[in-house]
Amino acid sequence: MLRPSFLPIASSSSSSSLFAPTGSLPPSLSSLRPNRGIPPSSSHPVSRRVGGVARAARLCRCFTRRFAVRGGEGGLAGMEVSEMDDVQAAGEQVIRSRGGSVLGKKTILKSDHFPGCQNKRLTPHIDGAPNYRQAGSLRVHGVAMPTMKGIVNVLNHIGEQKKGKQTRVLWHSLREEPVIYINGRPFVLRDVERPFSNLEYTGINRERVEQMEFRLKEDILQEATRYGNKILVTDELPNGQMVDQWESVISDTVKTPLEVYEELQHQGYLVDYERVPITDEKAPKEGDFDNLVRRISQVDMETEIVFNCQMGRGRTTTGMVISTLVYLNRIGASGIPRTSSIGKVFYAGNDADDYSPSSEEAILRGEYAVIRSLVRVLEGGVEGKRQVDKVIDKCDSMQNLREAIATYRSSTLRQPDEMKREASLSFFVEYLERYYFLICFAVYVHSVSSAHHATSSEVSFSDWMRERPELYSILRRLLRRDPMGALGYSSSKPTLPKIIESADGRPHEMDVVAAMRNGEVLGRQTVLKSDHCPGCHNLNLPERVEGAPNFREIPGFSVYGVANPTVDGIRAVIQRVSTSKGKRPILWHNMREEPVIYIHGKPFVLREVERPYKNMLEYTGIGRDRVERMEARLKEDILREAERYDGAIMVIHETDNGEIFDAWENVNDEAVLTPLEVYKRLDSEGLPIKYARVPITDGKAPKSSDFDTVAMNVATACKDAALVFNCQMGRGRTTTGTVIACLLRLRVDYGRPIGMPAIRNNHEDTTDADYSSGEETIDHNGHLSSDSWKPHTLADLHSRFDINDILLLRKITRLFDNGIECRKILDTVIDKCSALQNIRQAVLQYTKVINQQNMEPRVRRVALNRGAEYLERYLKLIAFSAYLGSKAFDGFCAQGETKISFKNWLQQRPEIQTMKWSIRLRPGRFFTVPDEPKATCQPPQGDVTMEAIVKARSGSVLGKGSILKMYFFPGQRRSSSMNFRGTPHVIKVDGYPVYSMATPTVDGAREVLSYLSSKDTNGISIAQKVVVTDIREEVVVYIKGTPFVLRELDQPVDTLKHVGISGPMVENIEARLKEDILSEVKQLDGRLLLHQEEFNAATNQCSVLGYWEHINLEDVMTPAEVYNTLTDQGYCIDYKRIPLTREREALAADVDSVQSSINESCRYYLFISHTGYGGVAYAMAITCLRLGADAKFVMEQTAETHFVSSSLTKSVSVKTFTDIALRQGDYRDILNLTRALIHGPKSKEEVDKVIDRCVGAGDLREDILQYRKALRDCSHDDDDDEARSYLMDMGTKALRRYFFLITFRSYLYCTSLHQVTFASWMEARPELGHLCDNLKLDR
Repeated sequence: MLRPSFLPIASSSSSSSLFAPTGSLPPSLSSLRPNRGIPPSSSHPVSRRVGGVARAARLCRCFTRRFAVRGGEGGLAGMEVSEMDDVQAAGEQVIRSRGGSVLGKKTILKSDHFPGCQNKRLTPHIDGAPNYRQAGSLRVHGVAMPTMKGIVNVLNHIGEQKKGKQTRVLWHSLREEPVIYINGRPFVLRDVERPFSNLEYTGINRERVEQMEFRLKEDILQEATRYGNKILVTDELPNGQMVDQWESVISDTVKTPLEVYEELQHQGYLVDYERVPITDEKAPKEGDFDNLVRRISQVDMETEIVFNCQMGRGRTTTGMVISTLVYLNRIGASGIPRTSSIGKVFYAGNDADDYSPSSEEAILRGEYAVIRSLVRVLEGGVEGKRQVDKVIDKCDSMQNLREAIATYRSSTLRQPDEMKREASLSFFVEYLERYYFLICFAVYVHSVSSAHHATSSEVSFSDWMRERPELYSILRRLLRRDPMGALGYSSSKPTLPKIIESADGRPHEMDVVAAMRNGEVLGRQTVLKSDHCPGCHNLNLPERVEGAPNFREIPGFSVYGVANPTVDGIRAVIQRVSTSKGKRPILWHNMREEPVIYIHGKPFVLREVERPYKNMLEYTGIGRDRVERMEARLKEDILREAERYDGAIMVIHETDNGEIFDAWENVNDEAVLTPLEVYKRLDSEGLPIKYARVPITDGKAPKSSDFDTVAMNVATACKDAALVFNCQMGRGRTTTGTVIACLLRLRVDYGRPIGMPAIRNNHEDTTDADYSSGEETIDHNGHLSSDSWKPHTLADLHSRFDINDILLLRKITRLFDNGIECRKILDTVIDKCSALQNIRQAVLQYTKVINQQNMEPRVRRVALNRGAEYLERYLKLIAFSAYLGSKAFDGFCAQGETKISFKNWLQQRPEIQTMKWSIRLRPGRFFTVPDEPKATCQPPQGDVTMEAIVKARSGSVLGKGSILKMYFFPGQRRSSSMNFRGTPHVIKVDGYPVYSMATPTVDGAREVLSYLSSKDTNGISIAQKVVVTDIREEVVVYIKGTPFVLRELDQPVDTLKHVGISGPMVENIEARLKEDILSEVKQLDGRLLLHQEEFNAATNQCSVLGYWEHINLEDVMTPAEVYNTLTDQGYCIDYKRIPLTREREALAADVDSVQSSINESCRYYLFISHTGYGGVAYAMAITCLRLGADAKFVMEQTAETHFVSSSLTKSVSVKTFTDIALRQGDYRDILNLTRALIHGPKSKEEVDKVIDRCVGAGDLREDILQYRKALRDCSHDDDDDEARSYLMDMGTKALRRYFFLITFRSYLYCTSLHQVTFASWMEARPELGHLCDNLKLDR
């Protein structure tokens, strides 16, 4: 019999008890009393019940009362309160002092079985196996985590059902968290501060979680040796409180789950054990589905399949559903008709009987917006959902996965407590995502099975999902970004009597029709809205083509834009374009992502009945083939629905005042056409038109692959072909398409560099011109409205803020050799394509809105998001223009051999990706106009030409507004122990041959290198090789041996870093900067304007002053040239540029770059940074860890060697304990990492020692702590979102660097450098990537 889980469970030893009396404490605890250094129980959290110190005190009193009543039971008779406190404190000290690889700091072993874990409605009740059940008569079973005896009982029960026949069982444990059996009972590893929550290692595989469990077993046995062969474990009382007890253990009584099942196999049980780790309360990952399918598909159909998790509820039920779906598909009973088309099914039935006017009943059916969107886009989605629902209902003895979503939804809507409401919302999101993936999986199982019959090839679920990025887009947009919105369902539903009273079988209102729809695409809550609405045509356009709103021609190009036309409108455009240019062919690009259908020659778009004015934006990433198949299924839905309503379909239109009205359209097969069918018919009629579909999300920048698609189409089209682009209104996507096409035409027709021989660059003339944009002013929601803007609306903004005031745009322009020229061409093209919208000016318009006073937060947020989208679009267009101006595109237009796609070209330039993400993550910093003009550089009195010189600069790097500022500045940090002339700050790592220095002069670099014996100065000694690693991201140049850095005139003291830039790229920019300098020197007769920072004692302020310097051409050198020259002068150095600053996101590839410089031939490692302090400490730590991992390395004994003590002081408060823990780097996420890593705690300990040794160059742990404190202080200011975003960003980046150092040290323990790189090693361990991506600074 199992012991009652609500009672304190005695140890296996008869002499042990819940809390042993003082005399019975394990030997190692005899000295652990409050008066011997252990804090009193009231001064720190002694219970593991979430709720803090007060709850801990109540728990202690509860213990005293319980055992006072129970008298002598368990050896507690006569035990004094002070003795109870001693024991309780001793237990807390055990937990705090744990140092195992897995059973480490702040971890407990909690019993898996707890009061109430057994669902008493389930039958049969199997001893030791809570919540056992079977999915009907299928060979699919589920159970909670069983005891060792419980496993045997389940196997015997299944065998008995087979009437003596030998039964093979495939047992799946779906637990991700480490589990261990002690004396036959399962225990799980938990965080002491979160005893009711499982540890998450999302992505961990079977091998590594079982490796954790073996290490956990070793930790238990090792710890038990210190406490008289006892281990402290934790049980849960009925009231949810935690109670500690000692369990006697020996080697044979501690087993991992794998050992348990291997033992059963030796005993003759035909049980195969599988471990498929799945995160608790989360949807299985795509790879988890693949693992389950692979194993289940391999076993005999007679094999019994068992699943377990902890309670046998969520994960177990999900496993049972997956197994049942696979089983039904194997026997051909999936319910989804098999066809040769992947997932192509049409349901011929009418489920009008399923219609219910109750939104709550619709919720119980799983008809959430995200699910409706899924079944629309997914071929076979409707039938897939039906099949999943049937299987869920078959496996719902313990939990109905669909109805659980509704339960959490209801709890979220009704829960008054904010924390509980957030928890319910989190569960709602996770369960809805699980339901979503199950529907995808049901369609996949069928489609792959159908395809396998036809092609004898099979694709994994992971690959199948990856080929459909729109499925992730739906989740991201409709669920993850707005979970509260995902709760909703329209309550304005018609009543059933109203439907019955409708005449001729046609309901009078769209709400009724939409609620009864059951098509695959035209499903419930969808409508067909006319694409053309009153006012959709811009009256300012010079030309009007009937049926083709907003038609215009781009001046000087055979490129055209238009809104979505009618069929007659398409013919009119062909007539206008082709005949006017001598029967030229037309290449038509439809850039709509949303499904469109033609009814009687007029376009209609699919919309949600609740959002009739808004496009469905959730299909980002959908390919041409799938959106066109979606439209084909939409046509089938329309024709099928028309049969129900006597050959008619209800659609909606928009009135002049924006109201919606519905109407019936009589249809037949000829009256309903997809866009593809329309253009095919036109082509078959002999019209000179070719059709291309390039789906782009409304309001978004095109993806790099979209640029490539258009580029290939234009490059392969005949030279005289006219290029026509359309979206819905012919505005955003169409304008972007025309800009791309014009750039391509210039490149294909004229080669490179891109030029416009027939078109004058009129960008300067049009910046403030009064051209009509048609849709550029801002409405009350923060969107650009349909009214034309007036010239003076930008005047005030331009007086303070210009497009070039956005530093990001100046940075990306400098990145490219041809950046300035390509951007000028781009701006000219943008202006020529601006009849409806000017992409560049749209950024400024949103900037104006964002900076308006007293702006509603919601309106500002919308404007900020929209402005960020336009800024990203402009950024991508600059990059695309530079791409076209490079040789990468030569091969596509027969002008050379190099052939690199834009997508691959961007992937080679991570700094551009970093810029894009910086816009998305922190858009506010790019649109904030300072209230007061920033102080500019001060030229010497009387010299008015300096500012003019700066503003007239036109180099590709030293451009307009750029200055060259001397690196040295007042107040710069200087070394206290190592002083070198020309090198302000030099630091040596104690015990390691690793140094750092601030940016030196050339003479200063010589002096430091000479100190390191890098040159044989006397002809006797051997020169020592020094690896010099420059980690600066900013652009540097040497003039007369002194370093100067590129800065901006209006931000002369702000560091101009190119975050994410590669070493070769920054060196390329420096080389071009040198060329710009030499060009300017020649123009100014040997003079160059430079700047330096000076301190004014009278004003107690620093100012940046300009001065003239006479220089020769050989006085200018890049850093690479400086160190090459030093090499030529006899210094034995190896110079590398590896940008690695605090602002940069820590990447495994950067760690590999640093450690690749280490070899046995090198004696010293010298790092150069801006100030010699800060981010350089990270690179130095990587080097020290790599050196220390070498068995041949001997730590130097130097006078500077010191360590920062990590020991706790006695009798400190809770706050002090917390502060000390954080200073030691004991953040929850970091401790969780150490448990997952082999030698995790040891790796952290070594990293902490290295960080302490590198403290002269920066203290990484202290940085994290300071960012955390600043963020906490900033959180009280509700108005400073940008400051909070900055602190969170920088603090998380610092925490991420700490994470990588610990992980890197574990990597060094686990593998040889010759076997695998650190980046590859990390990639093979997705659980580490998950932990890293979810680091939180506030825990």
